[in-house]
Amino acid sequence: MKILVALDNSDPAFKALEKALGMAKKEKADLTLMTVYPDFPEDEGGLKQATASLMQVAEKTIAKGKSEAEKAGVAIKTVIEAGYSAAENIVKHAGKNNIDMIVMGHKSKTGMERLLIGSVAGKVVTYAPCSVLVVR
Repeated sequence: MKILVALDNSDPAFKALEKALGMAKKEKADLTLMTVYPDFPEDEGGLKQATASLMQVAEKTIAKGKSEAEKAGVAIKTVIEAGYSAAENIVKHAGKNNIDMIVMGHKSKTGMERLLIGSVAGKVVTYAPCSVLVVR
């Protein structure tokens, strides 16, 4: 079994990681931690520096996840990608790598926020080529 954990720097994401670590140990599954940070065009003034800062946050998020996996005694792979849509990157990665299950957290949003921004978890559930476990 191959499990992909979609991480951001939120509490629900790390609850999802905790759940996935337990599943990986029980099922002897391959576990991949993935995070996606926004990628801005480099020609936009000052956005190159913003992208670099977001990449550093992504690296710290993966490092924190890796540390949790090591404590649990679970071997992992890590993926950091830049992209416009985290959901799209997650779904594409799952398809290309024959992932059996995506595990991710969900942050509750207000109605207007959900309408304007959408939900990464909702998009992944809709378009993923595999099962998705959403942890709150």
